[in-house]
Amino acid sequence: MAEAQGMSLNELRDRVKSRLTHTLHDQPGKKLNVLVVGMPGSGKSSYINSMIMAVTGTWHEIARYGRTASTHEMAQRLVGESRVTSCLESFVMFDDNCHEVGESHPMPDYNKNIVFWDCAGFPDATEEVYSTIVSLTLDGRIPSGTNVIECMDQTPDQLRSKFRRVDRQMTFDRIVFVLSADKMVPYNLVEAIRSGAEKGHDVPFIVLVTKVDKCPNPHDLQQRVLGAQAAFNLIGHQGRFKISSLYCEDVTPWPDPDDYRVMKPNAEIDRKLLNIWMNLTDPNIKAKPAPPAPESWCTTS
Repeated sequence: MAEAQGMSLNELRDRVKSRLTHTLHDQPGKKLNVLVVGMPGSGKSSYINSMIMAVTGTWHEIARYGRTASTHEMAQRLVGESRVTSCLESFVMFDDNCHEVGESHPMPDYNKNIVFWDCAGFPDATEEVYSTIVSLTLDGRIPSGTNVIECMDQTPDQLRSKFRRVDRQMTFDRIVFVLSADKMVPYNLVEAIRSGAEKGHDVPFIVLVTKVDKCPNPHDLQQRVLGAQAAFNLIGHQGRFKISSLYCEDVTPWPDPDDYRVMKPNAEIDRKLLNIWMNLTDPNIKAKPAPPAPESWCTTS
């Protein structure tokens, strides 16, 4: 990725568009599936929207996002209408909603084959339960739209029994773990994600630290970054450990609050997110296919 640092922003954006257009172009019907995980309010939905804006230059709220709730609010809102993610939701990146009606697609030859999956992060689930949910998701057992919040009080065996059917067409290629710089590293969740990702899958993951503007001071930010790097065993691994602000109303609002464009383009954010795109779409990085499931666990489709 060293060569990307010497490019102009437009050159880097063009390189990313070319990479996105050619991703899996020789495998019709195959998709690059990216699982986005993290604690509630860490910025998962903002990350998905920001990754689109970094490429297209325009803001579209593809994944719903909202302010972070307090612990008490979260407990009440998880069971009702909420802008905090409660389901496993899939988003086809750069579909026809990423540009205005009448405008050409920013990547005319793109096959719409990159899918981000926003996975709810629930603070009260045990490490074993969350690890099992991640592993079942990577197996292709948990379909899009499943309310995973409702699964938090089930045992691993109950979860495996509930989600028996395996979609062999749905394999995950990357995991992005979103961490908020203004919160302590959720070590139990980190271990659950690592455990779930390593259960026969070995799915490559990238860690992204967000909300750096919310961290109390530079020393706290440095300590939390070092803690996160150590938790994921990624100290000195620049390719898989990233720090970036995201597009949000607190950081990048359009000066006129009535303007439909909502977010003002930010070159620094774009460059960091475009470099993440280059890492995510590196064809040399591959995940192991999910292992065959025991006959007693599931049926296939």
